[in-house]
Amino acid sequence: NPGAGTPLVLTHGFAGPSEMWPPVIDEIRARVRLLRYDVRGHGRTSLPNAATFTLPQFAADLRGLLDHLGIERAHVGGVSMGGMISAQFACDYPERLRSVLLCDTTAGNQGDPETAPVERELASIFETFDAIVTKEGLAGLIERENRHRHETDPYAKHSSFTLEEQNARNWRKADLMTPEGYLFAARAIRERPDLTKRTPAITAPALVSCGEWDMFYPCAQRDHRLIANSRLATVRGAAHATPDYKPQLWKRAMLDFIDDVEAGRDIRGEVEYRD
Repeated sequence: NPGAGTPLVLTHGFAGPSEMWPPVIDEIRARVRLLRYDVRGHGRTSLPNAATFTLPQFAADLRGLLDHLGIERAHVGGVSMGGMISAQFACDYPERLRSVLLCDTTAGNQGDPETAPVERELASIFETFDAIVTKEGLAGLIERENRHRHETDPYAKHSSFTLEEQNARNWRKADLMTPEGYLFAARAIRERPDLTKRTPAITAPALVSCGEWDMFYPCAQRDHRLIANSRLATVRGAAHATPDYKPQLWKRAMLDFIDDVEAGRDIRGEVEYRD
């Protein structure tokens, strides 16, 4: 959207193209110059061959988009997979950053002994997704995910969306992705580079935000320790994907950080957001 000031570029999570951002995104758009980036195979983007689906390529795509739009520097952030891409972008193209915002994500991939169990669990989950989609298609996976949400997900009732709304939003994946795009992106996440040896070199202000119930919370704590010029924002009452659980708290964490960066204030430390 048009507007003055340093743009904020947000990248969505896995299998959640820009059309699936929750309504709070419109409130953020009213405050900042917002650019939403759709990753290869998601939403309105094309589906090139499988070999081009890598996290470094996703970051290079984002750089190309900024080049095309004439944006020299931006606040670059994302949720989950979008945060992984933002961390990759921060390591590969530091000169393009005003700041980086890593939300509900991890910059590692089993290289850090402390968080390796989390990373292995993530890999196992994506291998299961791969097997289900290969055998049953996206519809089969979505049916299983919705059943799990109703029967065994302890956090589903805490979402800002009702269970019925969560089910309907999940079905949107079938309209906005192909099975091939899903599988290619899932493999890119499993095989992504471990950035834990590179993130200490990030000097731009960094927001590391995470829901307190997110499996990635130990990874967020690690990334905060590794990036000296960072703020750890813990969002209380949220599991994975804080914009879905606590959209107003997530918005506050994002905009408070951007306001502090733009004002030249020291952003380092740890903060909590709660109702």
